[in-house]
Amino acid sequence: MRALIRLLFLLVLVSTVAMLADAQWQCLYVTLDASLNGTGDRTIGVGVIREDTFVALCTRPDSYSYMIPYVNADSVQGRKNFFGYGTSGIYAIWTDGGFDQVIMNNVWSITARPDSTVYVASNDVDHNVLVFKFINDTMSVVSPFPRQQTGTNTIYGITVDNNGYVYVCNDTTNGQTADLKVYRPINTWTPALHTDAPITTIDLPDGVYKGIAVNANGSAIFISDYMNRKVIKYTGTPATGYALATGFSFSLGPKDTLTNPAGVGLPSRCGPIGLGYLASKNILAVACDSLLKASGGTNYSYGRIYLVNGNTGAPISTDTSMSVIDQAAWNMALTGDYATQGLGTASGYASTMDVKWDQNGNLYSQSMYGWTVEKWKYNGTLPSFTTGVEEVGGTLPQGYTLSQNYPNPFNPTTTIDFTLPASGFVSLKVYDLLGREIMTLVNEQKAAGTYRATFEASNLPSGTYFYALKAGSFSEVKKMTLVK
Repeated sequence: MRALIRLLFLLVLVSTVAMLADAQWQCLYVTLDASLNGTGDRTIGVGVIREDTFVALCTRPDSYSYMIPYVNADSVQGRKNFFGYGTSGIYAIWTDGGFDQVIMNNVWSITARPDSTVYVASNDVDHNVLVFKFINDTMSVVSPFPRQQTGTNTIYGITVDNNGYVYVCNDTTNGQTADLKVYRPINTWTPALHTDAPITTIDLPDGVYKGIAVNANGSAIFISDYMNRKVIKYTGTPATGYALATGFSFSLGPKDTLTNPAGVGLPSRCGPIGLGYLASKNILAVACDSLLKASGGTNYSYGRIYLVNGNTGAPISTDTSMSVIDQAAWNMALTGDYATQGLGTASGYASTMDVKWDQNGNLYSQSMYGWTVEKWKYNGTLPSFTTGVEEVGGTLPQGYTLSQNYPNPFNPTTTIDFTLPASGFVSLKVYDLLGREIMTLVNEQKAAGTYRATFEASNLPSGTYFYALKAGSFSEVKKMTLVK
């Protein structure tokens, strides 16, 4: 009888795995908990250097934080550095090798760059941005010892653009100012002082902000507001400042609500936490979950990553198997419950706080209470929502021009050509009939030449819109029509 039961269980398991093999998003591996490859404690974030090479961030509330690097990782191999399983009192220490030392405390966010630099938002007494480098399988401090004090407020999200500018935000912004700070690249910081002022700041609306993502050149910043259950977007530049982008909208709804067990408290509303941006396709990944967890409760039945258009905030597809990764449902399908690891591809305890991309379009998330990092892959072709500008070859223009968009009317993409006879700062923005800014297509220094901008409007209603070019003393506005 036992043999028959085992056989039936294996048949069901094989059937489940076969079914999941047809899923468009698949978890390729998790770093198995309670093993030599496990992170060893509550895993709150992940910084990705390149495919299968990343740094896991472990943090206990009001306590210690440390990092575990992985190289050529899968479910059973890759971990470098070792800490005892669940051992308390372990801190990562930033040090210049002398008396200047900072203990990583209450670190909730991490980001990493392809050059192996790793940035964390530490909540030590000065709320420092600490910078490390993963060298020779060891987390070291970058010479000449850059770190940056950010002030007296608790900080959470942190990210870095391709030019090295560092973006960090306050956790709670009620009654505060300069909630988001942008710092110059670390090679310009004053190492002996650690108190350089930010080059620009943003006063965010009242909220509880957890994640930041930025595009390649820093012209678009995405920030997750957990309290108001939405993601907001700002456009501009570190040099000139930022304005709220009204054409972007992402919010969670009633379906993203959990009811806690009796005695735990009010119903738990899940919210967006960590963010990851895939520049090659202009796709924003939004990690959503509940920050309030209760052992044995219903919270582990939730844990999702939403994939949205970076221009508009709309889902990347009407097919939810492409636009949503339901980690909790994946765990249930593989293991039969929400709190069991299995097959090296189910983390258990879906508690999704962070998400990052690698250069090949794979996603990395984590399970805070499963003590794991996960790698997800889409086995089809992701769409692209790139709205940007490219230089078009030809002779040097004799004057400023702004061409009529084509096609016009359009649905949902159109192109706009313009010429610049001299280098200078250029702004190309889209507005609605009420004069509200919908999207910034260009907002940066440009050399003389002929340019072509692409405008994608899949999340906008049909109607009339205007686009305005400003360059030097030249300015012109033209009208275009979106018909769906």
